[in-house]
Amino acid sequence: MLSYYIYLLVITSSMLVCLILYKSVKKTALKYFLPFLVLTIIVELSGLWMNQHGIKNYLLFNVFTTVEFVFYCFLFFKHYRKNKNKLLSLLFMPLYTLAVIINLIYFQGIDRFHTYTFLLGSFFIVVFCCLFLYESALPEYIESTLTKEPFFWVCTGLLLFYLGSVIINALFEYLRTFDMQFEGKKIYSTINQILNILLYTAFLISFIVCRNNNKTY
Repeated sequence: MLSYYIYLLVITSSMLVCLILYKSVKKTALKYFLPFLVLTIIVELSGLWMNQHGIKNYLLFNVFTTVEFVFYCFLFFKHYRKNKNKLLSLLFMPLYTLAVIINLIYFQGIDRFHTYTFLLGSFFIVVFCCLFLYESALPEYIESTLTKEPFFWVCTGLLLFYLGSVIINALFEYLRTFDMQFEGKKIYSTINQILNILLYTAFLISFIVCRNNNKTY
């Protein structure tokens, strides 16, 4: 539980840093992070309250994680320079939303977490991260050191988080087969919260880089 509260603290810190540095952040596409982080905190606190009162929160997180994937994909669309990458990210948003709806209605249902489409979304986010890093390394697009690019930190956080998510989801299924469901849930929860801490720390760094870039200019 301690790691969960640390996770909430990191999300809140990321949101506050974004708010404090918003004058610099709003000059970039990362300006959309402020409402997104506010929504994230509301959803996490609502999910915690529902869990403490014995209310299933699967539907809440099924909807939120779908919004999350679409939001990240929108950011990739804003940062890509190659038209084919922009088109791929643009098509992903409605098609992924449709895939989640079909999954929830016909396959996994609303009373379970949408693991099938979550893994699908995780795979595509990893692909989008790799496309961004490859595109950023091309000579015609190199403008400055990659670490001075705010979205590089967002991309790094997403890459670590969603690669880790694929691994821990596979690990959880493995643990379940050996009648270790309780221990598996504890391991899954702890690793997932650590990955979330890394993710939102990366977001926080990206906001600071926006401020540093503004100072340089």
